[in-house]
Amino acid sequence: MFKTVILAVMAFNLVYDLTMRLLSVRQKKKPLPENVRDIYEEKEYARWRGYSAEKSRAGLVSTLADFVLGLLLFGTNVLSAVYYALPGGEYAKSVLLMLLYAAFLTLWSIPYEYYVTMRIEGKYGFNKTGRKTFVTDTITNFLVNSVVNLALMCFAMFMFEKMGAKFFLVLYAFIAVFMLAVNMLSMTFMRLFNKFTPLPDGSLRDRLVKMFRDAGYELSDIRVMDASRRTTKVNAFCTGLGKFKKIALYDNLVDNYTEEEIAAVFAHELAHFKHRDTAKMTAYNLFTMAALTAMIAAFALIPQISMDYGFADVNFAFAIAALTGVLLTPVMTVLQIPAAFFGRRYEYRADRMAAELGYGDAMVTVLKKLTRDNFADLNPHPVIVALEHNHPTVSARIKNIMD
Repeated sequence: MFKTVILAVMAFNLVYDLTMRLLSVRQKKKPLPENVRDIYEEKEYARWRGYSAEKSRAGLVSTLADFVLGLLLFGTNVLSAVYYALPGGEYAKSVLLMLLYAAFLTLWSIPYEYYVTMRIEGKYGFNKTGRKTFVTDTITNFLVNSVVNLALMCFAMFMFEKMGAKFFLVLYAFIAVFMLAVNMLSMTFMRLFNKFTPLPDGSLRDRLVKMFRDAGYELSDIRVMDASRRTTKVNAFCTGLGKFKKIALYDNLVDNYTEEEIAAVFAHELAHFKHRDTAKMTAYNLFTMAALTAMIAAFALIPQISMDYGFADVNFAFAIAALTGVLLTPVMTVLQIPAAFFGRRYEYRADRMAAELGYGDAMVTVLKKLTRDNFADLNPHPVIVALEHNHPTVSARIKNIMD
């Protein structure tokens, strides 16, 4: 029974993904909004179409391949067969199964990640990631994800043994504390992949610090991320919570945009800072983590789920694999719809604040340059935006600023 449920969820995930891809293809045939037609020249827009089509084809192949792999992993009892072939007791077998599962998925994903990063992104001039950096990033991602999942699994196993059905309350507290730590110290974790250096003293730093002081805030830490080591794309973001909150700028932004344009971006980030948008989204994410905890609890309280896959009793390694590989996707898709809605509202508000501070024209210029530099979609399908995008379309943002 439960195996059928998991396979049905896999089928739903596939249909959803293919539907979103079909909507995207159809949307590309529609005319662009008037206020964004000047972003790409005709030749450049044709180049964007080629870039988008290549990424879409690669994504489609990856989706179908992942579905076939999912059928192997969750349509059969292969995971339990591997589990019982491993040495050691329950903890040792579970740890080894989780590591083998994660290692296999990492190896499985490498061809797609390499092709998109090194071939497609490289072909269109965005990728600056060397093979050494690609390998280092892959290994680091594997280690970080493995440590997190193993810690979650072992803690869940231990607390279930000690507390029985009530273990999920402590488990949720554990997940919530970990998540808050990651959010507060997000830039610390990001240093695993990137270098962050202070914005040099000068007129730009003075202007940005003054902007925050005029709004009643002290801003002592403005960091520049060495994004150019991997990509030519541009971004800026507000990260962290409380006194750990920081604003970071891609070095591509600092090096290639005017002081007025960077100030406009900072005025936008000031709005996120002022309205505590990061904290609000973190609070919502804590709510979504309750869904993850409830699903882990369901595996623990319904041993038949694991037993349908050949395990003798509850198996938390299988539970984490099934959750992260299959079940969490539709749940998070639904739960992220409200998050995306509020995210778009926060972006509108931040853009309006930039305009109120006198950076309206500069913000419009920045949005167009960011869109062009990031080779972004000028006209995504409204359904996709409503379900998945936490930023409004560039056309909607420009209209919001100019109205």
